[in-house]
Amino acid sequence: MIWIVGLMLIFILTPSVLADAGISVSISKYDPYPATPGQTVKVWLLVQNTGDVDAKDVKIEILPQAPFTIYNDDSIKTLSILGAQKDYLIDFNFKVDDNAVEGYNNLKVKYSTGTSSTETDLQVYVQAKDSTLTIDNVTMNPSEISPGSDGTLTITVKNNAPSTMTDLSMQLQLQAIIGATLVDLPFAPMDSGTEHRVYRLEPGQSTDFTYSLRAYPDAASKVYKIPFTLTYYDSLGNAKNKTDYVGVVVNGVPDISMLIDKTDLSMQQRSGSITLKIINKGVSDVKFLNVILQKSNDFESLSNTDTTYVGNLVSDDYQTAEYNINIKSKENTIAIPVLLQYRDANNKYYEKNFNVELNLVDSSKLNPKKGIGGYSWISIIIILLIGGGIWYYFRNRSKKNKKGQFYQ
Repeated sequence: MIWIVGLMLIFILTPSVLADAGISVSISKYDPYPATPGQTVKVWLLVQNTGDVDAKDVKIEILPQAPFTIYNDDSIKTLSILGAQKDYLIDFNFKVDDNAVEGYNNLKVKYSTGTSSTETDLQVYVQAKDSTLTIDNVTMNPSEISPGSDGTLTITVKNNAPSTMTDLSMQLQLQAIIGATLVDLPFAPMDSGTEHRVYRLEPGQSTDFTYSLRAYPDAASKVYKIPFTLTYYDSLGNAKNKTDYVGVVVNGVPDISMLIDKTDLSMQQRSGSITLKIINKGVSDVKFLNVILQKSNDFESLSNTDTTYVGNLVSDDYQTAEYNINIKSKENTIAIPVLLQYRDANNKYYEKNFNVELNLVDSSKLNPKKGIGGYSWISIIIILLIGGGIWYYFRNRSKKNKKGQFYQ
């Protein structure tokens, strides 16, 4: 009986020798955070012995489960001894599957000591490295804004993530840095400011940020890059931002007119020159202007070429082109067909046909003061006076010569 009592005392007085070690495994950290699909991630597991006795031969095993696979590492790692109330960090390298779903994914771990083992699921957050909000579409209505007119810019943003994005804010930057100088872009927001907000955007949904813009009246015709910044918060509360550009075209449609500037043709003179005046009445400049005299049954061209290259024609200015023609028609009013080829400030090509009206006038009626033979009456009177003076001079001289002969 004495030895039985002694054995019981040994069990009572030395519980730490017989008590089971309490092993737990948790994630301490992982890098990068969050994990990225298609990339590797290093995970540190915290192994804790919460018991009162040392734990021997503690095995930590990673069980295969998508989207994580062991990458250049052992799937089982062993601690020969883990002291009571001690902890230890063990790290594993994983490859994250390309098609990993964004959000928390389970990492299955098995740990054992002696003959007992436990399996547990640890969670690793996976998120695409790039922004999960994308610019889905950009539209401008109308597609080109004339100087001084309004247009509507719409930027569509889509949430491609499986989680909700919150507090979206888009800011248009109507300024640009040229060299070292900050200059204003030639646009003013109408009806609202340059910053718009959306409270939340659910997975797979899209939202529009719409701005009403007016181009300055003196805005040059060209393509302008307007920068914008999109900020938002992901499901973890992390602030994200995206900076990009949208293109807005300012272009005034050229307004070209044409007329006869001058001519020496008339009812009496059917062969001569005409000078065409080409006028740019629009707000946009014209480039690479060609003036082409077209064929007609009413006249024939006497010029060396029927094409005149004018080149640039700026807004509110004109150029001329001269041609020699011979009128075959017996009519006194004919149409001069002309084709203009040109490009606007944004290199858009145009062709425009004109039928310029040429009215032939009676040359005898061009000056109402004309007298005999096309000379004015004043010219005739002067000629008569000069002629009369010459006649009077020679007449008196002749009389003096006769008197001189008589007295001799």
